Amino acid sequence: CGCTNLCSHLTRYKLPFSQFVWFPINIMPILESEDSPLLGLKFVGQGVQKRASSSKKSAPNMNEGRKNAVWALFLSAACFMAVSVLQTPASRTALRAEYEGFERAVGSNYEKNILPSLGSRGSRSKPHAPSPYSKVQTLSFQIYTGGAPAFTVDESTGEEKQNHECYGLHSYGLPENSNILQCYLGLEDTAKDVHRRLNIMRDAVDKAYDNSDKDDSVLKIFLSPEFFFRGLNGAFEFELEEAEDENGECSDICHILKGLENIVAHKRFENWMFLFGTVIASEGLPTEDEFDYQFYNFAPLYKGFDPATSTRVGKNFIVPKRYVSNADFLTPIRHLTNRTLVMELLDEEDDHALQDRTLKNPHADGQHKYNNDMWARYKSELTALEYNMIEYGWFYLDGISFSVEICLDHLIHRALMTYMADVVTGSETRVPSSNDGEVEWVGMPRRQAQVSLVSSAGMDVEVTSLALADGGHIFLQDGMGGDVEAHSTFGEDQCKPNEYEFFGGSQSVKRTAVISATDVTFEYEMNMDFNEYNLYPETGSRSWKKMLKGVFSSTAYRPKLTVYDPVDIAI
Repeated sequence: CGCTNLCSHLTRYKLPFSQFVWFPINIMPILESEDSPLLGLKFVGQGVQKRASSSKKSAPNMNEGRKNAVWALFLSAACFMAVSVLQTPASRTALRAEYEGFERAVGSNYEKNILPSLGSRGSRSKPHAPSPYSKVQTLSFQIYTGGAPAFTVDESTGEEKQNHECYGLHSYGLPENSNILQCYLGLEDTAKDVHRRLNIMRDAVDKAYDNSDKDDSVLKIFLSPEFFFRGLNGAFEFELEEAEDENGECSDICHILKGLENIVAHKRFENWMFLFGTVIASEGLPTEDEFDYQFYNFAPLYKGFDPATSTRVGKNFIVPKRYVSNADFLTPIRHLTNRTLVMELLDEEDDHALQDRTLKNPHADGQHKYNNDMWARYKSELTALEYNMIEYGWFYLDGISFSVEICLDHLIHRALMTYMADVVTGSETRVPSSNDGEVEWVGMPRRQAQVSLVSSAGMDVEVTSLALADGGHIFLQDGMGGDVEAHSTFGEDQCKPNEYEFFGGSQSVKRTAVISATDVTFEYEMNMDFNEYNLYPETGSRSWKKMLKGVFSSTAYRPKLTVYDPVDIAI
């Protein structure tokens, strides 16, 4: 075994066995010099050893065969002696000590001295320190984040009636490919709106902490659905810098981020990660059209920390959504061809009543991607604000590889496509890696994600989109399907006869690779080991309908926490 390991390492480092056996000298000067004095070998750019070329051809002579015969006899005798010596325990012990010293010498210099000349173009991911976590526990916050229906059914009479949640609002609209009229919910005072939503989020985090595993070796992940932070008009608006300077205050987006930063800055959350759903944001453009906006949909992601012993450096992230879904925005009433029903709901005869500030639906206008150029332009500013952007849906946190997607991005295989594109283009993609308060940009994980996260509103786990390591887990939290019991099926969809399908507001799925002599496949297991906790009581001063009033609809389902049992992190 000793000889085998030794030879394999010599081969790994591109060293001829003769250099190690016949010359008991320090081998590092050979590696560090371009021209080797031994046997005329040269270390070239691609890490392949070649014989130095000679301008003169050596003429064949009769002595060449004799020399070769002598060398062969000499080498055979030396090998026999070496094997005999290695049979003694003392010799094996000495060789092992010698070998370990060689391993340390070469290993410490291999990345520094050899790799730069290999032309690897970033194909090697930078090694990460061992993670302090062996398990992960997901605590998923289920709350309905869709629009409120314009009409509901009276439980006593069974008749349809106007939804009281939409009274007095001019934020009606239609989802694409649907005739079910809805309204955006929110407060006219956007500062109070943000404050209300932050308080609900804080209550959910507190409930999650109370029911979490307190073992420090378990990484806790708090996961919220898409559209949690959406204003009355469909989005919170970025204020112009001039306006912010005049007001002396930050915008609603700023207040959202600062509020979330304050939630995670606590000693009890040192072993926590938070994906706080998404923020829908808009930015007015300097055009004649007062409804001409750029749109953004992004998820704030944080690592908790103790402010007494650490800082937030390397713990704040922005995850932009890439693709606009037909469910992301309502088509506003001013764009509807038939306004009769809306006019009746508004009880208005004047068309001016329809001139609200509800955003247009960019998807209906043929815009299928968000305006993420802003994130690229202001990347340095984000860094100055201690935020790092997760551009490609991949990142490392404390030595664990993650992929993260927002709703439609998952269906379109964004994480998987990024991984595949990185492989075929030379592995030059760089993703953030956060550890001990520092962020480095490193190569993507070769074994895919140990943990995948999805924040959505109308999405399920798609097996064709997974980019998981062997034994890896994906966790999804949806803002529409909270009233659907978690379950899975196989082959029931005629269009997908050989695929698993997963359902439920909160979903946790493990994927395992199986390779046999006749087949290569993946196996899937839905995690059903969880407990559910209602966020608010049914009645009283803090009943769930009172707490959600004005900012979230209570017509769908009651908000709750789904707390999964800890699971092993894939190796």
